[in-house]
Parts: sequence; C-alpha cells; structure tokens
Amino acid sequence: MKILLIQIMFCFINCNLAKATMFLPISLEKQVEEATFALETKFVNGRVFKNQAGEIMTEYSFDVLDSYNLDPDDLDAGQLKITMPGGTFEGITSMIDGAPQFSLGEKSFLLLKKIHSRIYISNFSLGKFKIQEINGKTYFVSEVFPMNPHMGRISKEKMIDLIKSKWKITSIVLPAAKIKNNLILAHEQISDSNVHITNSRIPAQEIIPNEKVPLVFWITLALGSAVFGFIYLKLSQMENKNKKN
Repeated sequence: MKILLIQIMFCFINCNLAKATMFLPISLEKQVEEATFALETKFVNGRVFKNQAGEIMTEYSFDVLDSYNLDPDDLDAGQLKITMPGGTFEGITSMIDGAPQFSLGEKSFLLLKKIHSRIYISNFSLGKFKIQEINGKTYFVSEVFPMNPHMGRISKEKMIDLIKSKWKITSIVLPAAKIKNNLILAHEQISDSNVHITNSRIPAQEIIPNEKVPLVFWITLALGSAVFGFIYLKLSQMENKNKKN
C-alpha cells in the first residue's frame, strides 16, 4: 500500500511540474547579450488564425513607445507584430505553457531577437518586463522573476546604460519611433557627449514596494505533499498496529 501511495505522489508531482514551465534565472546582462533590439510597447490587438499546418497561432500587434537598436524596416505599418503559437480559434483553445501573456492596453518592455527575418521575444517569457512607474521613476520588472535579487527589476536609465554597453551603441533613439499616419518621423537622438557607456556590472535589482510573487504552483505542491505525507503516516501506523496484533 505504501509503495502504491509513493507512486501516486510521484505522479502528482510530475504532473504538476509538467504543467508548469520551469524557467532558470538568467542575469539581465546575459539576457541583453542574447537579444538584438528592445522596445517599450503597448499591446493593441491580437489576431488568431490557423497556419498551413493546422496549428492555432496568434499575431500580436504593438504600438511602439520607445525603441532601442530598432531597424524601422522591422515594423509593419508602424507597428511591431509578433506571431506565436496558441490562442482560441473557432471554439478550440490551444495553450502554450510558459508563453508570454498580454492584456489589451498593457505596456511592456520587450527584449527581442531577429532570426531569419522573423522577430521573437528573446528567451520566451523571460524577455517580457512590466513597465511600472514608482515615485515618478520608470522601472522594468521581470514577468517571471519579479523578486529575484539579481534580475527582478531595473530602472529604465540603468537598462539603457546596460543596452549601450552590451550592444556597443554610442547613441540611442529616445523616443525611438514616433508613429503618425503609418510613417516613422524624425528621431530625437542623444549625442555621444551625453551618452554614458560603461563596461562595469550594473546592479539589476532596485527596491519597489508592494511587489507580490505568484505562489499558486508551490502552494498546491506543498499542500499535496502534506496530504500524501499525512496519509503515508497513517498507513504506517496501521501497518505497525497490524503487525503487533
């Protein structure tokens, strides 16, 4: 009986782990190195469709608020468009565990990479950061590890310094792409004399009050383990009692 209980518990843990994509923390420095450009965006539209292989896909459309190392040719009618698997099409829902989620009107900072003319969010959900305004200062907060002391949050100013350092950029466009009538207007550039470039390690973590970490998965796992532990203990007591009798 105890062996059967252990097997059930093992299956329970594995099923929960299978449902949750396990991300390993990657330093902000490494994440920026692996990306090729970055954008501050506002999610404005999602279009769900089936591709030629019959897979459900979603095309996400973003307005560009600020950009870093952006090639204007990567925009479609003045918007960033990224296609990812998953979505609901004709009553059928396909979910990709660990894929970044976007709400209409949500503002995000995205680390992006271009591979064979296609644009991807670098390192999946790790490449998405929430944009938060705290006491008049802008912060980028990790979607996956908001409380991680090394890559959980960083101020916009320090992220810009990190981008310049890792991508060897001597000037940056701020704001990056101003869209009007689907045309990219003239960019306001920071001159080299105003750019601070450093190769030293930039502290990623900055204190932001009242930030909560989602613990549903770990709470469920802990409660399940506690229940199985209690049942296991009771079965052991019953077996010992039967042996004495």
